[in-house]
Amino acid sequence: LDMRMSGSSNNSASLSYSASTLTAADICNEFDEGSIVSILRTYGDEPRAKRIASAIVASRPLYTTTDLVHAINSVTPTFARQRRAGLIATCARVFQALRIVVNEEDGALKEVLEEVAPAILCRSGSRHRSSKRQQDLENIHDGILAVLSYHSMEDKMAKRVIRDGKVDLFGSRRGGSGVLERDLYGNIIADDNDSYIGEESSLTPFEPLCKPRKATDEEIAVNSRARSATLRVAIRI
Repeated sequence: LDMRMSGSSNNSASLSYSASTLTAADICNEFDEGSIVSILRTYGDEPRAKRIASAIVASRPLYTTTDLVHAINSVTPTFARQRRAGLIATCARVFQALRIVVNEEDGALKEVLEEVAPAILCRSGSRHRSSKRQQDLENIHDGILAVLSYHSMEDKMAKRVIRDGKVDLFGSRRGGSGVLERDLYGNIIADDNDSYIGEESSLTPFEPLCKPRKATDEEIAVNSRARSATLRVAIRI
């Protein structure tokens, strides 16, 4: 019950890919129930997160993936009328959630997207950058960003970058490259020192070129993994 992409190999190339010492067994055997619930909901979109987390805690210690499957099966029917409710689909979501946390996959995507954000903010977000950096990026325009995500969490990151130029929902408005802070409805939060709030409220780093695309039935028939993929494409403005 490991799930590290580098596994237990001593190969230096594999170890450089993932330096994580955390394993799925550590999560299942040492994390409290509330933390496991949060992991399953956030990274697996698991509707039975609380029941499964309770079963994992009650089944400790878990040493193998088979142990984990048995714990999940204790609160999940082997077969169900709804495909997503059966044991195989539930295990897939649980394993996915654990794998993402163990390998910090969300952090890797966030790092890539945040490398893109500064370039797309160089014109409309000039107040958030030094003049030299602004000049360096001034000639970068009309770049196209295409993000293919396989999980709702990843898709939300891509959506925020296209909408706000930043992965996080909230960010420092004076931290150098952060965009203006927004409330839960997407409205920019102003304070007494924001004399330019009206101008920046229209900040839109990207213009979507199309609606989010899902794989067609024909493509899914050839490549079943494409069923969970979402493609977002936008152009820098």
